[in-house]
Amino acid sequence: MNTLITPLKPAHRDSVLRADCDGQTLVGLLSEPVLAASDTGVLLIVGGPQYRVGSHRQFTLLGRALAGAGVPCLRLDYRGMGDAQGDQRDFEQVDADIAAAIDAWQREHPSLKRVVLWGLCDAASAALLYVHRRRDPRVAGLCLANPWVRTATSLARAQVKHYYLDRLRQPAFWRKLLSGRVGLGAVRELLGKLAQSRAPAPAADTRHYTEQMADGLRAFGGPVLLILSGDDVCAREFQDRCRDGGPAWQGLLNRPGLRREDLPDADHTFSTAAWRAHVERLTAEFVRGVPAVA
Repeated sequence: MNTLITPLKPAHRDSVLRADCDGQTLVGLLSEPVLAASDTGVLLIVGGPQYRVGSHRQFTLLGRALAGAGVPCLRLDYRGMGDAQGDQRDFEQVDADIAAAIDAWQREHPSLKRVVLWGLCDAASAALLYVHRRRDPRVAGLCLANPWVRTATSLARAQVKHYYLDRLRQPAFWRKLLSGRVGLGAVRELLGKLAQSRAPAPAADTRHYTEQMADGLRAFGGPVLLILSGDDVCAREFQDRCRDGGPAWQGLLNRPGLRREDLPDADHTFSTAAWRAHVERLTAEFVRGVPAVA
């Protein structure tokens, strides 16, 4: 007897959404629920140099998972990235791109009332800079994964604290050193990192992008989901900045409305299926709980 197998219907549909930004075209891929969609969508900002698919397709999979959970998600190529027009730019220069994407999304889908910005690494930094500079009332929440706060000094401090000091505590390192299997170059690198980690912050840091990020996080009125990987230097630098970054950063991890989720074994891009699924669940749950903008 032949059994007729009915194919499963997809829980989402994908479409291209284009936006004009200062005369240049941005390209986004919009994943939407097939059934009724939430009036809150996720604008997934992609850090550079990268485009909307992401490493190991993480952004494609995240966008479709959210759509399957009832949350529309727009993955954006800002100017100079992927299929978008314009010159390449970094995360400090994409405020206009984010605003243009929200404008186009609401124009084509009037049911969209509010947006959650989602960013990994320097895209999380871009989200904080955007809410700091634009105060856009349409942004109702932030999902920040391993935010980028790097300076040469912060990287050196994180490497010394979380990598080199751990190595110095390992008997195997000293056995290799005494046996000649650790080269002089590695020893010189360690000494160089120690010297760099003790360097004072440069005078230009008076209004460094990290301080603007801190201002954005402190002043933002909506809820924030902060996801930190355990096996990631960027996450360690962010935690160090929150603890040792001066008055601008003091108390930020305890601000009202901030929910912190640690993935102790995860790497920077949540590269396993289990880590990816965990982030998808956290994001969908968070977005469903975002209140309407007053």
